[in-house]
Amino acid sequence: MDMHNPGPMWDERYGAAPTVYGFGPNAFFAQQLRGLSVGRLLLPGDGEGRNACHAAEQGWSVRSFDASEVGVRKSRQWAAERGVQIAAEVGDCRTWEPGEAFDVIGLFYLHLPSDMRPGFHARVTTWLKPGGRLILEGFGPGQLQYASGGPKREDMLFTPDMMEADFSGLEMEQCETLEVELDEGPFHQGRAEVTRMVARRPLDGFTNPDFGR
Repeated sequence: MDMHNPGPMWDERYGAAPTVYGFGPNAFFAQQLRGLSVGRLLLPGDGEGRNACHAAEQGWSVRSFDASEVGVRKSRQWAAERGVQIAAEVGDCRTWEPGEAFDVIGLFYLHLPSDMRPGFHARVTTWLKPGGRLILEGFGPGQLQYASGGPKREDMLFTPDMMEADFSGLEMEQCETLEVELDEGPFHQGRAEVTRMVARRPLDGFTNPDFGR
């Protein structure tokens, strides 16, 4: 598989089953949203739309994008079935730009090749409004010993040091690696090692010249 163009692989995976990662949201994401005031939210790499639909049901104005056309189509279908509105589109992490800033951005199991990840994470940082929060969960390097999902390349797995370096322009509120029990559809089941992060864009500090002021 071409890790720099994963769309065809995900098209096949999303098209082969009613759901790959379940109909419910990521548990950490749902927990974090409960403590925040609703606003504009972005979900890169949201796949079939489980997190986008959940956030929209909580009153958030949601945009999402994914490399998989099948995933985006399912996102729109699920939103219609659940009676909510989301703006879901096909997009490439290397080139996609939102043209606006967000109160919250969620990154969930969006594991990119090591030559793409830092640049993408740096761009994501600029998409936050001042005071906006980034919520992230992905597999840690210890996931290689588990069969509960994730890439099998250590350089694509997340450590706290890696996340703190990638998002050095943000104020860290939480950044840790821990073991959890996953129950997210057929591809995320069982014991797992995950890295979780919550970080906030400072109210002053770096300024994106195009938006977010």
